[in-house]
Amino acid sequence: MNEPLTYLTAYLLGLIGSVHCMGMCGGIVGALSMNTQHQGYARLQLAYHLGRIITYGALGFVAGLVGLWLSSSHQYVGVVLRSLSGILLILMGAYLFGASQALNWLERLGGHLWKRVQPLSKNLIPIKQAKHAIVLGLIWGLLPCGLVYSTLSWALVSADPLKSASLMMVFGLGNLPALLSFGLFAKQLTRFKQSSTIRGTLALCIIAFGGWTLYAAISTLS
Repeated sequence: MNEPLTYLTAYLLGLIGSVHCMGMCGGIVGALSMNTQHQGYARLQLAYHLGRIITYGALGFVAGLVGLWLSSSHQYVGVVLRSLSGILLILMGAYLFGASQALNWLERLGGHLWKRVQPLSKNLIPIKQAKHAIVLGLIWGLLPCGLVYSTLSWALVSADPLKSASLMMVFGLGNLPALLSFGLFAKQLTRFKQSSTIRGTLALCIIAFGGWTLYAAISTLS
């Protein structure tokens, strides 16, 4: 069986999902460039993304603990979790293409936590210091996002807290190029993400990852 839980796959999921990330996080990334001297822009951007990726890693660590606990309870739990992860990735691809809103409930569920933590970010903007950018990134890493949740379910399958954490951090590195470029090339990237051809191609790639993960689960039963 080909193992889909690889760091290359995690990076590609982040890279391919960057179109979605630009819609979710593009506003805050653009806000970092406001009231900021040009020479300090890159430093604040990197600090923000460091905080965001740390949060992804923390979420992955918790998911790994849950996966480890669940997988130790029954021999077929791992198959169920892997199948669920594949289905969520397929739904995420359909969601990205605009063909399904099936993940809206998942984002609404995460919205309950977001309502509690989002007010903490208000006093941090405009960002003037790297330490404030890191804190903002830590907070915005909890933004309700179907792509993050789908990838989190995928990382959970490893049933290894450290591997799940590192997979999520590599995922965060995958969408870093697009988000770092957003502040400088916002108009060009907005046109890029609005292209139905590009969105469709990237959506199909995520669906393929989901199908691969689902196949890996089913193949363990044969």
